[in-house]
Amino acid sequence: MNSRLSILLLSVAICGLAACTSVEDNTVGPVPAAEMCLYVNGEHYDIALPATEAVDLRTLNSEFEPDIRVENADAFESITVSPFTGIAKDKQIEIAYTIGGQSGIVRLNALHSGIPDIVAEGKGVIPGDFYLSFIYQRLIMKYDNDGQILYYRYDPTPAVGTFNELGYWDFKKHVFDGKTYYSFHAPDDNYADRAFTGYDPGMRVLLDDHYVPVDTIHALPSRDGYLKGGEPLDGHDFYFFSPTHWIASASYVEREMNGKMLAVGYLQEVENGEVVFDWWSSDHKEMAEWCSPVFDTSYDYVHFNSVQVLPDDNWLCSFRALSSLLKIDHETGDILWRINGEALADSLSFYGQHYATLHDDNTLTLFDNGNGHDPQLTRVLRLNVDPETGEVSGGGDMLNPGGNYFTQACGAVQLFSGDRFTVGWGWSSEAGNNTRLVSEHDAKGRVVFALSRSDADSMPNSVNPSYRCVKYE
Repeated sequence: MNSRLSILLLSVAICGLAACTSVEDNTVGPVPAAEMCLYVNGEHYDIALPATEAVDLRTLNSEFEPDIRVENADAFESITVSPFTGIAKDKQIEIAYTIGGQSGIVRLNALHSGIPDIVAEGKGVIPGDFYLSFIYQRLIMKYDNDGQILYYRYDPTPAVGTFNELGYWDFKKHVFDGKTYYSFHAPDDNYADRAFTGYDPGMRVLLDDHYVPVDTIHALPSRDGYLKGGEPLDGHDFYFFSPTHWIASASYVEREMNGKMLAVGYLQEVENGEVVFDWWSSDHKEMAEWCSPVFDTSYDYVHFNSVQVLPDDNWLCSFRALSSLLKIDHETGDILWRINGEALADSLSFYGQHYATLHDDNTLTLFDNGNGHDPQLTRVLRLNVDPETGEVSGGGDMLNPGGNYFTQACGAVQLFSGDRFTVGWGWSSEAGNNTRLVSEHDAKGRVVFALSRSDADSMPNSVNPSYRCVKYE
């Protein structure tokens, strides 16, 4: 586990300097007159006094009163914290103090100054909130239907602002037994040397309903013993049944495939600390024959990116590099059917897709990145699918009007009651079109709400692309 997350996961931590008093230790040691040891929502900050610049907080939420404590409070004559008025770039929390007869103010930025500016247009109608994650920033955010920030976590590294800082991916909300949990994928710096474009080796961080970390999840040993315990997870998807039961991906494990060492796809279902089912793409030699000419599949030949547990307990999995969806038998691991997006009629075809979901009405939605369309074009498809055979019998683009933009990777689509839907726009390399984050659409496909970055980027590539922006009720 990396040091940053080790600190994050301590329910109570000791200040970084020995002179600070821990909240667990009531013994007051020598306290320097020029330092404040501050605790805000589980994070610790050692602040030199007088503080000449505002302090950036790593995390904050507006759904609950902030937990703000001065851990060496006994050294001060007085401490007063101003009321919390919400999260925004123009809002601060002020801590007025007197120490040694000298008074001063510590100002806390309610929103970290390094977070990109995000603007909202319209008003969301679908009940719930928007969850944002970013490919190259250790940043997750939660917004409401009015475009107000409800929560964020931001942990920039020295590589921030470059393609070398792998981000926090796949921020999700989960509900089990009436209780809310959250989770996200975080890089594990112990495995940073394994990373390559499209692979963020790390761990799943599970949070409670107040966003306090309660667990970190790495891979368990595979049933055949090939994968060892403690190995990194892949961040593309995570399926939550309960805090002790989930499906995680440890794809990009090197394994022999037709005489070559390739990054194979691997999924494991874990229940009560035991792998109860797992699946290797390398057990299905035919998948190597499905490689698409649209993608470089010389190493990353399948590229798993989503899993859904169907009503019959089997799995629907998406493999970007194959432009294919597979229904996998949960008992045997057999491939029950395949939908090859490149083999469908033009109006139904898809390439490099993300976030495939089969619905109760036997329609299937997916974010068609459209890498193989000529010209390249991204669509949001809803297809009619026979769940027993995988046969596609119709459907088309849900957007109205259809777009003229291209998202090369990532993205998501969710269908809600009344045929309303949301679209997370992923990573676009088109100059002037790479500020899209997420949009909400009515049943006719028209945009009613959108979140986007305001820093229009004229460069061909942006270092702030989103991974998956979704909505949960």
